[in-house]
Amino acid sequence: PPHRRPPAPAPPPVPPPRPIPATVPGRPASPADAAQSPSALWRIVPPLLCVVVTLAVFWPTLGHQFLDWDDDRNLVNNPDFRGLGWSQLRWMLTTTLMGHWIPFTWLTFGTDYVIWGMRPFGYHLTNLAVHAGAAAALYFVALRLLRAATGGSEIALRLGALAAALFFAIHPLRVESVAWATERRDVLSGLWLLLTVLTYLVSVDRPARRGRWLAASLVCYALALTSKAIVMTLPAVLLILDVYPLRRLGRGRAWATEEGRRALIEKIPFVLLAIAGAGMAVYALRTHAAEMMVPQPLESRIAVALYGVAFYAWTTVVPAAISPLYQLPRRVDPADPAMLASAAAVIVITAGLLWQRRRWPAGLAVWLGYLVLLAPVSGLVQSGPQLVAARYSYLAGLGFALLVGAGVGWLARRADGPPRAWRWAGIGGAVVVAGLVTLGTLTWRQTHVWRDSETLWSHVLSIDPGSSIAHNNLGFAYLQAGRLADAEREILTALRLDPEWELAHANLAVVLLRQGRLAEAGEARVQLGSMLLKHGKYEAAIDLFQKEVASRPGDAGAHNNLGAALLLRGQVGPAIGQFEEALRINPAHE
Repeated sequence: PPHRRPPAPAPPPVPPPRPIPATVPGRPASPADAAQSPSALWRIVPPLLCVVVTLAVFWPTLGHQFLDWDDDRNLVNNPDFRGLGWSQLRWMLTTTLMGHWIPFTWLTFGTDYVIWGMRPFGYHLTNLAVHAGAAAALYFVALRLLRAATGGSEIALRLGALAAALFFAIHPLRVESVAWATERRDVLSGLWLLLTVLTYLVSVDRPARRGRWLAASLVCYALALTSKAIVMTLPAVLLILDVYPLRRLGRGRAWATEEGRRALIEKIPFVLLAIAGAGMAVYALRTHAAEMMVPQPLESRIAVALYGVAFYAWTTVVPAAISPLYQLPRRVDPADPAMLASAAAVIVITAGLLWQRRRWPAGLAVWLGYLVLLAPVSGLVQSGPQLVAARYSYLAGLGFALLVGAGVGWLARRADGPPRAWRWAGIGGAVVVAGLVTLGTLTWRQTHVWRDSETLWSHVLSIDPGSSIAHNNLGFAYLQAGRLADAEREILTALRLDPEWELAHANLAVVLLRQGRLAEAGEARVQLGSMLLKHGKYEAAIDLFQKEVASRPGDAGAHNNLGAALLLRGQVGPAIGQFEEALRINPAHE
């Protein structure tokens, strides 16, 4: 037979071209990217859903009252912010009331007054609207960061960004910042910080218009600093983002590349603004050092800082029994088991993330960002009577929300795989939804804690019965409501816990006066005046004893006490006059 050539083998099948992922930072869009672009529904619905869910969960706050906890000093009894005239604007720019320089926050309060007067509804509505805006801003920030870090389909990325924004916005730790009118500065600085980051990310992705977007980012950062100086560490966060996930900076010679130098130079204006904001914050704090600073030795402040780092991370995972006040003890013992356990946890987590930094760079980036954002309120520079405070997690908790978003994005990508994978992805998605519903329910309940002063301090005492501040403030709430017996009971409890607390003595004297127990009220005032003199507060003691003399001009003891206060103040002549008057009324008075 004739020789036959064997048939040529069939060419291997050519795989279909893979779409180019839209995950490379700074790469211009291509036709393949346009083919993957999400529908208008996917562009509009997720950020809108963030706003709607946030408004729904925090809706009860619109019926809340002002609180006898900073709201009284900042808003209720403060005529200086009421309006947008030149005198009000000048006051807003120069005041350091209660140790804060927050002119932009005051500007929003002044606008509220012009619209609403002193109706609490309007102030709470603004807080809620700003927080809802922050939720939407975080959605867009998360979308860009997840795209740079993980890639994947646009739908998966948008689901992840939605989960991140909702986890942040409706977490119970957010309630204090939203429901407390005074903490407008938290939500406002948070919104401007997120807009700063968002415009910065856009500048990285759009080199042709980088200068404009960087200028917009600087403006947003300036507004954030004038809302609350807690954002002073943001330049360090931007550097962390440049390392991961933007990968503009890296190890070794990568710092010397053109892109690396550009990234560093871009931070100079941010750093200058941060220094200015930090300087104003220090100045404001020092002007109110007597009432804001709580002296603690260095080792105690380090212990408090490490405790706070562990506390906010743990409470993010387990948001149970959140209190409006965690009172700082008179002396913090660094060897306390809770302090030692917190320090150990922080050290172990940090070491573990450093060890796994190449396998999981996102974990280390989020942790470092968390530490940086928490640093200004960590307790290293202690101010105020709180050990920790839920409001301090408002900015620091952003990174944890991004991790949740990355997890949801991973589940969404798994749903495109084989049946077994998408079944597990469905189970995981159901768990995420159930978790968000649980968070929203807990937050809805927590908002009711902030309805009025009595409810607030009763809740604090249900968690910490040993809080002298809560007992005194609850007593004051009862005093305002005319429940004098209940007020006396709570204030006496506060004095048993803190016998030398001047404010509690003053409140007790008022309660006794309201009850008509004049002699006991006078004795309470004398005790208060003695404590003021003991702590060198001569002017306050003189003012108190002058009121006592005015109310009881025939009391030799009142004149004698005023004479003693004047003598300690160095006013010898007026002091002798008061002593002579005391002897004229009662020659036997000693």
